[in-house]
Amino acid sequence: MRTNGHTTLKKGMKVIYRGSWGTDAPKETTVEYIELCEDEHEKYGEPVDEVAVRDIKRCCVDLSDGHWAYGYQITEIIG
Repeated sequence: MRTNGHTTLKKGMKVIYRGSWGTDAPKETTVEYIELCEDEHEKYGEPVDEVAVRDIKRCCVDLSDGHWAYGYQITEIIG
């Protein structure tokens, strides 16, 4: 994942993600909601405003394009 110097992912940041469990073409969108989960591939966790880059794979996010994604589907943090 490209972080472009960012150490955290915050609500309101633009990201590039790949839908369909990482197989779709990359799309740019904005993070609207973040849940930090116990483990990867979980959909429900604790709502947070930001998360450290090292924990992104444990997140589930709601996106401004109406979709949600697991953290591993985020391929780049734009800012």
